[in-house]
Amino acid sequence: MGPLVVPALRQRLPGLRPFHRLQVLLQHLKMSASADSSAEVLLEKRGCAGVITLNRPKALNALNISMIRQIYPQIKRWEQDPETFLIIIKGVGGKAFCAGGDIRAITEAGRAGDRLAQDFFREEYILNNAIGTCQKPYVALIDGITMGGVSRTISPNIREVVRLVRSASFEM
Repeated sequence: MGPLVVPALRQRLPGLRPFHRLQVLLQHLKMSASADSSAEVLLEKRGCAGVITLNRPKALNALNISMIRQIYPQIKRWEQDPETFLIIIKGVGGKAFCAGGDIRAITEAGRAGDRLAQDFFREEYILNNAIGTCQKPYVALIDGITMGGVSRTISPNIREVVRLVRSASFEM
């Protein structure tokens, strides 16, 4: 972890010992290599952490509207839960954290005259705002390709960048 991350975690998570906090983050990073479920996004509570796992490795974990509609209400629930002390987001597959929005699906829907594009961007911006204003520490375990709105929303709290990160968002 970078020198600024550890003090930030200590300040925002006083109930956890420094070594234990590091162990929790490293454990989640190791678990990001693969996920057994076919669900596009996995939402689970692990101890005091709410964990969001983006599970579309073949699509570089690109967000679609279904994922957004699952993530947003869960973040809001965890934000109100006194037993949840932090929220962790990670991607599986080892190649990408998140390649942004699923542009292929949005483009195809636009060609067909579907409202998906308008709905997607409206709901994604609502999700980005919820992440950026979340009252709980929001830790993004970034490993690999990172693009789009999700990458812009990880800076307000804590960002842990690991290995090689390729970012297409100038805000990183």
